Amino acid sequence: MISSTFESLAFWTGIVAVGITATSALFGGLSWWFSSKVNSLKEEMSFQQTTKTNAPTEAISSLQRSAVRTGKTAVTFAAAGALFGCLSWWFSFTVSDTKEEARMRFESEYAAKMTAAESDVVKARRESAKALADVTAANERAGRLEVEAAGLREQAARAENLMKAAEAQSEDAKKEAARARKSTAKALADVAAANERTGKLVVEAAGLRERAARAESDLMNVKERIARRAISDAQRTRLLQDLKPIPKGPIKIIAVLGDEEAGKFAKEMADVLKEAGWIDVHVRRGVFSGGIDGFEIRLRDREKVPAFALQIARVFDSIGFEPALVLDPSVAEGAMEIIIGMNADSG
Repeated sequence: MISSTFESLAFWTGIVAVGITATSALFGGLSWWFSSKVNSLKEEMSFQQTTKTNAPTEAISSLQRSAVRTGKTAVTFAAAGALFGCLSWWFSFTVSDTKEEARMRFESEYAAKMTAAESDVVKARRESAKALADVTAANERAGRLEVEAAGLREQAARAENLMKAAEAQSEDAKKEAARARKSTAKALADVAAANERTGKLVVEAAGLRERAARAESDLMNVKERIARRAISDAQRTRLLQDLKPIPKGPIKIIAVLGDEEAGKFAKEMADVLKEAGWIDVHVRRGVFSGGIDGFEIRLRDREKVPAFALQIARVFDSIGFEPALVLDPSVAEGAMEIIIGMNADSG
């Protein structure tokens, strides 16, 4: 703004200086013209001094004074033109200095702005690099989460299969409970009959107690003679080797209620099957109407025998445990049941 004002003043000062110089030149010309006219009049008057009055002399003096005033005016305008020329030079010099200062100030500000801009660019690049690193880390986390999600989906599928197996087992339990209720009704009828026979039994009680004592003694001897069924390390290794390639299906292992040895053998068999890759394996106790010796493999029917059931029977047969194959309509379709009865082998 100040530079523009100085430039405007320098311009108009130059215009005024030029105008005054031109005016002083005009007045100088007029002064020279007046002087030449006065001189010419003087020469003419020198010839006419004898015949004329003093009036022409006064006219010449008046012209002379006009020429002097014109000359002074020309000098004054020339001095004013010189002054305005000096002012114009001073304004031009000041404007030049101002422009130089403004240029240097602009260059300094421009350099500062460029430095700040470069700093902002470096900062933006760093932030971009950090953002890219964050994106890479986020992608890695997303990949890990996808793997975890796949594992969770697999666990959910296994859990669903277990739920289905549990539902099937629940249905079996309901059927078995119905059979148990029928057995209870029969037992109550037997109790009623037994009450009728109580009188007779009182008479025979003494003899029965004696016979019971002898039977208990004999039972203790039998238990001592009976060796507990167990899977040896060599048999376990053979079982795992032969069971792992077999397709897996639902298996229910039922040990005879009240026989501790059968329960332990059933748990040991379930551990081997689980180690061989079976997931759907369930162990429980059961009551059976007839006596069961050894162990049985029960299937639903002959037409739809699961392939894995026959293969399991052959594997156990190959290590010395000979299962009996029994058809039972209560067995779920596509499944098999292993019944662990009393140990029939004795030492």
